[in-house]
Amino acid sequence: MEPQNCIALSNRTDFTAYVDLLRNLTNGDFSLVKVCKKDVCEALWGFGNPDISGVGMVIGYLLESGICAFLVMISLWLERTAKGHGHNAVRLLLANAARTFFDNAIFFTFAIQAASIVTLSRVDFGINAEGMGGFTMEIAWLVSSLTLLPLLPMLLRPDMFKEGRSAGVVVRRLSHQNTARMNDEDKKAEDSAHGLSGALFEAREGQRFLLFVICWAMGFCPFFSRMGGTFGESRIGDAPNATITLTEWKTVESICFQGIHTLTSNEHNLITAFGILSYLLLSVVIISKIISSALENRGSERNWLTICHNKLSETCSSYYARLGIEVVVAIASAVQFWAFFRLRQLQSDMTQVVGGNFSDGQWTFGQIVATVVFMPVAAELMFVWRRRLLYLENQ
Repeated sequence: MEPQNCIALSNRTDFTAYVDLLRNLTNGDFSLVKVCKKDVCEALWGFGNPDISGVGMVIGYLLESGICAFLVMISLWLERTAKGHGHNAVRLLLANAARTFFDNAIFFTFAIQAASIVTLSRVDFGINAEGMGGFTMEIAWLVSSLTLLPLLPMLLRPDMFKEGRSAGVVVRRLSHQNTARMNDEDKKAEDSAHGLSGALFEAREGQRFLLFVICWAMGFCPFFSRMGGTFGESRIGDAPNATITLTEWKTVESICFQGIHTLTSNEHNLITAFGILSYLLLSVVIISKIISSALENRGSERNWLTICHNKLSETCSSYYARLGIEVVVAIASAVQFWAFFRLRQLQSDMTQVVGGNFSDGQWTFGQIVATVVFMPVAAELMFVWRRRLLYLENQ
């Protein structure tokens, strides 16, 4: 294979067409890939995509999960400790931080899901795979669920979004929903949350749930792409309709990953299992509550979205059951973050071995936006803390 042929191998659209081109240029001798290893390896596995896994995007993913974990732990602490006047200030900060964070996080998640749909669809339908090698696709699958998972514990804790005494009312409502109704005093306290009527506050809850459902529905496209890539008919192997034999593929891999410790089968299975588990967990919780809420709402004039959200919030009325889901979310997020950095490092090592440039180390316009997207949370906390007396006087 002549070096001038490398330009033709630097980009690919359809995998089968690319392998056929590679076979023609090498006359079936895939060991000649080493002549154009930079172009071939980067086309097949990618050389990074700053808009998906760049430094700024990584910071955005970590901030979303980290801030969410911190807010949930504060809510958990407030739920387990004795009520007191000092807790009102903490609840005030928590409620305002939770509302601001959720608004930012849900649209950050929406943007990630929309971008994942566009980029993955172009590859899956053979339109254009430029900048979307094998590792980049797997990372896109990961970030789709990584941005959805942190929002589930927040929707399971409606008390996070209420201030002062009314937050305790929500906890009592969840704990005793099957044994008693709220008394008139509790209802008045709940209605006074953040100066909003109970109906308006429930409408806000419904809005949060609706936005989450939209993001979850959009996440089905990356999930479907993952399922197709994992369980679909492989084009690598010794089957009659395979595009490239396993021996030929191993030859290409040995050139691209010379001296690199690649993923083991156990690591690959772990990544796949937790990726699928994450979306199925979200789906089971959401779908079951939508169905049960729709059935309960028959003949009722209440907005079904509000009931859906209430049902989602009441999924774990017991403390330990709700904590169990939060632990599963934490474990799934930790495994997927490990997978994210593992794949990113593999891509970086491969790019270095073949003499390419790893683009994820570059700062781009979108990465800067992802870095500062959660700054309003800090701004809101500083404002509320400085003006806390104005809030506490009205409670």
